[in-house]
Amino acid sequence: MLTVIIPAYNEEKCIERTLSELTNFSSLEVEVIVLPNGCIDNTAEFVRAKFPSFKVVELDTGSKILAINKGLEIAQFEHVLVQDADVIISTESIRSILKFIESEQYLFASPTTKIVQDGSFLTNMYYSFLKLTPAYRVGMVNSGAYLISPQARDILGKFPQVIADDGYVKGTLGSANLTTIPSCYSVVMSPRTIWSLIKIKTRSKLGNMELKKKFTSPTTGGNSFSSLFKIAIKEKALFQFLIYATVISIATFRAKLQIKKLKTIKWERDESTRI
Repeated sequence: MLTVIIPAYNEEKCIERTLSELTNFSSLEVEVIVLPNGCIDNTAEFVRAKFPSFKVVELDTGSKILAINKGLEIAQFEHVLVQDADVIISTESIRSILKFIESEQYLFASPTTKIVQDGSFLTNMYYSFLKLTPAYRVGMVNSGAYLISPQARDILGKFPQVIADDGYVKGTLGSANLTTIPSCYSVVMSPRTIWSLIKIKTRSKLGNMELKKKFTSPTTGGNSFSSLFKIAIKEKALFQFLIYATVISIATFRAKLQIKKLKTIKWERDESTRI
């Protein structure tokens, strides 16, 4: 059986499409815990009214990590899926997860990512090249969800205060132990503007920098520009590579400016798809 933990920060406008896919299961199959944290909108009230069978636990402090830890603390089932509030995992994919945990031995796992490119020309070019990279093909890149086993929960313990919870999980448990769940997909909307894309990539870079600074375990890693350039040549995607490299370079520069003074670090997210 499965517990789904969904941290939510001001997600009133988009959380319905996420939660609707989880309504076709009994509470004996799937437990859903929604954790609004630091919200200034009506996320909690909306979920309680629209999805009365789901647990809603409000936290005063806006912190995804606090929300995850609280969800793990009260989870009824041993197998846990941590899912972003703006990521769609269909009813069929949830059924695939239930089948997976019953039949497979695993440490941690993730869905295959399906990115819906509904943005500007530049953002579409970025994601077109991202899909060619080795890191994307390995899995758990932009998936917005990960499944952890009872053994993994014992290893991970209480999550530390980090920006990149998924990077911490992958770094602690080891990339080699990551399994892709068959016939399971997470649907992620691409940012609609190039500036929104740069902001979320800055947060991603900050997360990796923080992990490298605080922990000795490996992080999610990356690919050198030289290796990616070779891919661009092979795939005849030089323009897409240029856009990709520019976004990553700007995001890295912004992250380095913030990491120098921890007080300047702020949580940036894509607001362009939350309408």
